[in-house]
Amino acid sequence: MLPLSQPHFSGALLLLVVSNLLLWEKAASIPECQTGENGCSDPLVITFKNALQRAEVINILADKMHEEFYHNPFSAGQFETLVSRMYRRDEEVLRARNHCHSNVTNPPAHGPEHENLKTKRYLKTMINFMGAWITPVYYLVEVLSDMQNVPESIYSKAQEIELKFREIHDDLTWVLKKVYPKVTFWEKSIIWEYLPGLRSTDTSKKFLAMFNLSHCLRVDIFFIKYHLSALMCRITGQDC
Repeated sequence: MLPLSQPHFSGALLLLVVSNLLLWEKAASIPECQTGENGCSDPLVITFKNALQRAEVINILADKMHEEFYHNPFSAGQFETLVSRMYRRDEEVLRARNHCHSNVTNPPAHGPEHENLKTKRYLKTMINFMGAWITPVYYLVEVLSDMQNVPESIYSKAQEIELKFREIHDDLTWVLKKVYPKVTFWEKSIIWEYLPGLRSTDTSKKFLAMFNLSHCLRVDIFFIKYHLSALMCRITGQDC
């Protein structure tokens, strides 16, 4: 369940209606055939390429935001302390550095398990993978907006990353409905264990959550780009 739908049932219903309207609008905006230099362009190919471009933007912004967390006075001291604890084999920090909540939704990337993964299930898993990232980044933006002395450069990057995740999520949902018109699909709700810390009044817990999010984001974005390319190859036969 996406974060905007959590407060009230009526809010969830409204979000569902708005989400469907946006997807219908997206479907209406993409013609069956787009004429280009090489003739007719498949809207599925266009949608996948757009998703890959969005993922590349996330990649660039995540790297820059990661560097800022380590070097900007707003967070540098807290991150330096966390790294020092990590070098001392502090289990809490080691877990934050190495355990990513999204692992449960990350599809297999190689071997027989990847090769034997059915395309419909692969696509559904990727939608869950995107959903698993929307919630943490949404709350990161919310928390940063309430903190003092937050650099605009960090805040704006977090906002743009959240937007791109939502757009990729919508791209993949549109592809699922386009390729499998009769499909039924309920997204899994993935719990981010550092959310309570991020929203707490304990500064050290806030930055531990940001530490976890920043490191996991830089790892996961490479998987995201790989899986988007693999799905485009399977579904459209392009760029294999």
